[in-house]
Amino acid sequence: MPERMPTWRRIGYGLGNGGFQITERIVVSIAVYFYLPPPDRGLVPLVSENIFLGFLTVYGLGMLVARCFDSAADPLVGHASDRSRSRLGRRRSFLVYGIVPMTVLPVLIFWPPGPPGSLVNAFWLASLLSLYFVAFTVYVAPYLALIPEIAWSESERVKLGTILAVAAMPFAAVFATAWTLGIELGRDAGLSTADAVRWVVVGAASLAFVLCLVPILVVDEKRFARSQRSDLPLGQALRTTLGNRPFLIYLGAQLLFIFGVTMIQTAPPYLATVLLGRSEGFAAWLGLGTLAGIGVGFAVIGHLVQRVGPKRVMMGCLCLFAVAMALLGFLEADVPGGPHDRRNLWLAFIAVAVVGLPVAGFLVVPHVMISQLIDWDERRTGANRSAMYYGVQGLLTKWMYGASLWAFTFLLSRFGNSPDEPAGVLLIGPVAAVTSLLAVVGYALYPERRIQAEAREALGPGSNAQQDPGSKVLS
Repeated sequence: MPERMPTWRRIGYGLGNGGFQITERIVVSIAVYFYLPPPDRGLVPLVSENIFLGFLTVYGLGMLVARCFDSAADPLVGHASDRSRSRLGRRRSFLVYGIVPMTVLPVLIFWPPGPPGSLVNAFWLASLLSLYFVAFTVYVAPYLALIPEIAWSESERVKLGTILAVAAMPFAAVFATAWTLGIELGRDAGLSTADAVRWVVVGAASLAFVLCLVPILVVDEKRFARSQRSDLPLGQALRTTLGNRPFLIYLGAQLLFIFGVTMIQTAPPYLATVLLGRSEGFAAWLGLGTLAGIGVGFAVIGHLVQRVGPKRVMMGCLCLFAVAMALLGFLEADVPGGPHDRRNLWLAFIAVAVVGLPVAGFLVVPHVMISQLIDWDERRTGANRSAMYYGVQGLLTKWMYGASLWAFTFLLSRFGNSPDEPAGVLLIGPVAAVTSLLAVVGYALYPERRIQAEAREALGPGSNAQQDPGSKVLS
């Protein structure tokens, strides 16, 4: 019978969440800014900004190619982790394999070998992105698979999801916008903008390595994980997972939600420089507004999930997120002291403060929902295939990450990303709002009550979502 993991170990586990999010932010936000910078920021485009075939950009194509390799790796890594017999643990061994390449490859992206706009840089970018995303999968899919294995009830999963988010927030959430301030500090110290970006990336990747190392040291699966190894062949495991209709409904809504959120995550430096007429560092102030909202969200999210259920909480969060994103569409490109400046600042700070509330829900609730589905599957098959579920989710959602970044770069290239032509930046918020509302429709179809009832049965006779897992006798 496994032991209940102490809180300090759960916090250590949560630090890994901050680590791999930092590496992803390097690739998703900083690399886009480095390769396709706004004008007059001390950088030059490193790949062509031309659109070909009517809809593709070079950067977007590189990202989509990388996601092809990434998505293929997800079910393979998940299946291998579910069947692993490693003495380190079927999850922890993969964390060991993935940590070094996941934290080193993002750094190399910022030293392209060719001149600006060259095909050499495009191949360099696509190759390193592909390798990075495979390494990311090797670490992250087994890492997330531990959630339902070390937290055994709905209430415990809400707590663990909150720990993951809170432990990661001082690093990942702050870094998401503070990297722009780091660039300014580097320039003030006499560095070129390119070198300032590189120093920020090297420091961030080093911190990410340390954070991702902590879960390897504190999670002992033999002591703390409730887990049954899967013996299903790969084909049967995939068919069983894809045959879970409630999982497919949940996943469809999740894809739409990820599309909108990914677009806005990349936008702050463009909002600050193109629309508000300030420096990249101003994006850090926008980030502080979001953090305030996230703090309020964490204070209420657990209570709301217990009171109305994760499905309704997720739908409410998406509606609020859509409202915040729609506000960004009313900004007008201006400069400090200009005729629209005061109005722009009010709209921007209201939007980022409001968006913090649903972001708190996004950080917690999906873990609860997919854990219910994994419990349900274990009840039907007799094996815990957490990593396969996260792998299949990764296979499709990472395509959506790539599609979102393609849409982002397409908007900038097609409609403009400068103060004279700001339409591309202005469209980001409304597009994210529309996809979020479509996700609400998807989540409305999710059969939460049936899944909750059958997930509770998976925990054993007489169990319920509120019961303390430490008091359960688990098979």
